[in-house]
Amino acid sequence: MDLNNETKTAIAAWGAMLMVSSLTLVIWRQFSNGEPSWWPLPVAAVLLTVTALAFWAAPLRPIRSYLIILTIFLILGYGGGWQSGLIPIIKGSEPWLSLVGGSSWAISALALHLLRLVIPAAVLSYLLIRGASLRDLFLAWGDPKAPVEPSRLIGMKKPEPWTRIGSIFAVVFAAGTVTYIILTVHPSLDLLSRVIPLLPVAVAIAAMNSFNEEFTLRAGPLSQLVPAVGKRQALLLTTAFFGLGHFYGIPSGAVGVVLSGFLGWFLGKSMLETRGFVWAWLIHFVMDFFIFTSLAMTSL
Repeated sequence: MDLNNETKTAIAAWGAMLMVSSLTLVIWRQFSNGEPSWWPLPVAAVLLTVTALAFWAAPLRPIRSYLIILTIFLILGYGGGWQSGLIPIIKGSEPWLSLVGGSSWAISALALHLLRLVIPAAVLSYLLIRGASLRDLFLAWGDPKAPVEPSRLIGMKKPEPWTRIGSIFAVVFAAGTVTYIILTVHPSLDLLSRVIPLLPVAVAIAAMNSFNEEFTLRAGPLSQLVPAVGKRQALLLTTAFFGLGHFYGIPSGAVGVVLSGFLGWFLGKSMLETRGFVWAWLIHFVMDFFIFTSLAMTSL
């Protein structure tokens, strides 16, 4: 079967994404005794080779910037579940351990999420140097009132404004997060009162993490994938990467992948349809606030 260049481009994008995602890590852990120490090396070799080929091979040229973003992920540690790369190396180094070792949850969590901001900074710097504007990268207010394209996944048969659908799903996602926390953390009145001084820290970390993930895993890649493979494929690619990254999350396994995948799809859809960052960041921030507040509780 003779594939056209558009199909080859989409196949290459999917192959590169799956290779850098947590999928290979999951396969190693599910079907063997764990991933070998050399596991990231062949992944890096293949990705770097494909990225180099993208400078002259016609089917790969449209996703060259996306491949470079994936390379940044791999080098810094976002690929493969934070198991390898520069940030995991820094976290395991003596200077880092001496800095945060024995520190409170607030100090260690703030330090970690400040460190992880290196990744969106690197991706943003690369894309700005390439000539992209903040609006191109969805880092704009956009039109929060834009109509939501009907979808059976969210039970819509006719267009409605994002102000309504975004608000409804913000409450739904937040309620689901709080319910899960109640069932797992079992917060008491005493625990709730003791965590109050840590709420500003939870707010700061939630703001950083939601920006990090929404820009690095969605806005940045979407900005490069949409012109290359179209909105539908671009949304599916970022959704799959986000979902696979939560296989070892909370909740974990296939359920974690499906739930986080749906969240990623919904937030990516909001970016594409509003041409802005507002709904994606706000919904993610609210969920993260409750998550990091629960982590603060478990540290007390």
